[in-house]
Amino acid sequence: MTTDFTTDFRSDMEKHAWGMVESLPEFHWTDLTAKGIAQHTAQAFVRRWQQTGRIRLSRRDEQQRKLFVSAARAIPVLPPRAATDRQATPEGNMWRTMRRLVTFTPTDLAAHSNAGGVEVTLDKARAYCRQMLSADYLKVRETAIPGRREPRYRLIRDTGPLAPRTRQLTGIFDPNDNRFMPADREVAR
Repeated sequence: MTTDFTTDFRSDMEKHAWGMVESLPEFHWTDLTAKGIAQHTAQAFVRRWQQTGRIRLSRRDEQQRKLFVSAARAIPVLPPRAATDRQATPEGNMWRTMRRLVTFTPTDLAAHSNAGGVEVTLDKARAYCRQMLSADYLKVRETAIPGRREPRYRLIRDTGPLAPRTRQLTGIFDPNDNRFMPADREVAR
């Protein structure tokens, strides 16, 4: 869908001003004042052109001035892709929970991670915490007292939104920095 901007000008002066900046790769309202248009008028033109979609913000320069580009010359902005191609996983839910909670127990992790049609059992949460601890992603904040309380953990290596996954060779694969951390610390050295 293209918009015909030829009839959008309110005056011949505005049409003339548009002709001065239309072919520039980028411009600021001061480019119009340099060509003899009053500051207030130049700012009003730029505001109106932005509101009507004739121009788009290109970037800010070193002085934080807004530089614009003609919408016809602008690189199109593509909408973000929907993340529908990724399936919800227990590890993904637990990882997001770890990132949001300051400290947590395996019970907290299991309770907060049961979402999106994915079931996270207490045993899965305990196993994931043990693996993440052995790969130096977690730190123990409170040690466990058998029969009284669970260990309380804190995430110390938040590498990004994608969940580190366990591999057959026991350890953690982190897709954010594309690294594998073996669970056995002797192997890592």
